[in-house]
Amino acid sequence: MTETDILVVGGGMVGLCFANGLQGSGLDVTVVDGMPSPVAADAGGGSAPVRTGYALQSGVEPRVSSVNLASELLLRRAGGWPEAVQAPVEGMQVWDGRGTAEITFDGALIGEAHLGTIVENQAIVAALHDTAVKRAEATLLFGTRVTAVEPDPVGYRVLLDSGEAISCRLLVGADGAQSRIRELMNIRTIEWSYQQQAMVTTIETALPHGNIARQCFTDQGPLAFLPLRHPNLSSIVWSTNVTESLMALDDEALCQRLTAASEEVLGAVLGCDRRFSFPLRQRHATRYVGDHLVLIGDAAHTIHPLAGQGANLGFADARALCAALQRCRIEGLTPDDALLLKGYQHERRPENLLMTGVMEGFKRLFDTSDPGVNWLRNTGMNLVAGSRPLKTMIARLATGS
Repeated sequence: MTETDILVVGGGMVGLCFANGLQGSGLDVTVVDGMPSPVAADAGGGSAPVRTGYALQSGVEPRVSSVNLASELLLRRAGGWPEAVQAPVEGMQVWDGRGTAEITFDGALIGEAHLGTIVENQAIVAALHDTAVKRAEATLLFGTRVTAVEPDPVGYRVLLDSGEAISCRLLVGADGAQSRIRELMNIRTIEWSYQQQAMVTTIETALPHGNIARQCFTDQGPLAFLPLRHPNLSSIVWSTNVTESLMALDDEALCQRLTAASEEVLGAVLGCDRRFSFPLRQRHATRYVGDHLVLIGDAAHTIHPLAGQGANLGFADARALCAALQRCRIEGLTPDDALLLKGYQHERRPENLLMTGVMEGFKRLFDTSDPGVNWLRNTGMNLVAGSRPLKTMIARLATGS
């Protein structure tokens, strides 16, 4: 049986970022993930997009994240910032498709060149993985799944489908929204379905995006345009209750629907890549920690994607837990110290709950056609649009500061 101080289950963006962030801590770290070892993607910069009619081959992975400045700094320190990244988000434009209100702001408002960056998830994971391999401070076990978790005198004995067993002082669940660790450790969640699915794809538009992230609140749900490295390519996320019908459209019909829904803000949508969809649920663990146990990232919480903050909340979890565990060597603590883990929970859970509440409020505010709410919504947006202090506050929140 192998022994390790910390066993991280989940080798995605948050799990690997956390593992790399423990560099120099003196703690033995092992990462287990059921997927094969990550391979770097092209990050959309190596080849030009190819379009045949309305069918687009963009060369961009469909899953991207809006990484704010705080998360970017963390990833750079953890060796997870890809050499070829996507577009910096220099400004944002948000408008109500059922009214006249619009809010725009940019990084110059707070003295920053950009508010964040759109990066392919696969590129981040590959960069973090390559850094972990080079540093050789963590043991990486990809292509291996957890089958059971049993208490042992040190902490937990974790059984793998390879037949191996790993004993750890601290078990870290970083294995996503459908967390196997959360399930095995009987941690309850408070959750509900939004009765929506998100459709994601990459599109080509007639006009360049100008490195502006855009979001329109349509009758069907929020539609986000995230700028990519190619000036006329954007990643879209459309959260609707009619996603199945959108997925069934041919490429030409979908491009026409997107053109109309976006009010031609980037001109006509000329082509779309492969489409994917996933159900939207709000989910929050009733606790993040237990004896010899801690949850981070989507294993602890998931939120509606309308503000693109899910990944940033996970990175903030990783940063906070790393900071707590780095104290072990200085203060002579073990990584499973109960007060240390509770300190992490007390720091992160209120912030994550606050963001969850804000996103729930926005979702409900824009998910109604009530004339009174519509007037209130547009009045509020116009108030924000005309207030430099309020826009400055929003810009700072967007950067994670």
